[in-house]
Amino acid sequence: MGVSGRVAVVTGAASGQGRATSLRLASEGALVAALDVDPAGLAALADEISDTGASCRGFQVDVADAEAVAAAFAEIEADLGRAYVLAAAAAIYPPGTLSHLRDPDETARIFDVNLMGVVHCASAATRQMIEEGRGGRIVLWSSIGASAAIAGHAAYCAGKAAIEGLGRALAAELGPYGITVNTIAPGAIDTPMLSDPPPDPAYYEILPARRVGTPEEVAHLVSYLCSDGSGFMTGAVLALDGGLSGINGAVRPEV
Repeated sequence: MGVSGRVAVVTGAASGQGRATSLRLASEGALVAALDVDPAGLAALADEISDTGASCRGFQVDVADAEAVAAAFAEIEADLGRAYVLAAAAAIYPPGTLSHLRDPDETARIFDVNLMGVVHCASAATRQMIEEGRGGRIVLWSSIGASAAIAGHAAYCAGKAAIEGLGRALAAELGPYGITVNTIAPGAIDTPMLSDPPPDPAYYEILPARRVGTPEEVAHLVSYLCSDGSGFMTGAVLALDGGLSGINGAVRPEV
């Protein structure tokens, strides 16, 4: 059955990896509940999915707001049904600065969105999955920054490292309910987040893949993790980074 006919909640759905994930799951028959703070992006996504005959409804939600998340999930349940999938892609990546120079309120906002936003959504989705009694699929977004420092982005890296710990703990807690929890750790993906500023050209010489990834490649992995065939995979952290995490320095094959 996979996701067909089931409710898939995608956060950060108006752009980038969340948008690609929404399109992919909708193409597989999921009833997509798209969450984002960008109403115009949500409307465009819903229109594009509706034009294919698939189902998508947008919900303007700041995932850092626990009450707003709870209200959105209540509305999703009433209108679409209980969640079977949560794909928690929402995140922010403010311009880099040294940690001691970053405004404390901005640091708090990074943690509120990137970590607590995931906690809020995972808690709301888990309650619905357990009540429904059919299991479920939760996919969390980490980053290569969880295991390899990105100077100027200490709070982002710390939040993503916490996501990996959260994913493993939730997998242990929710396995008896038939709910899998896996975490993906993308590297450089061609999204608006990557373009400001763009990667140094030398970065492409370091990457074994010699290119950045696409949102559609991320969505393909998420699709597998939401499928019936992924039921024995849980608690995993999966790198999708063009080979960057597996090397030590630049790779230049002998010619």
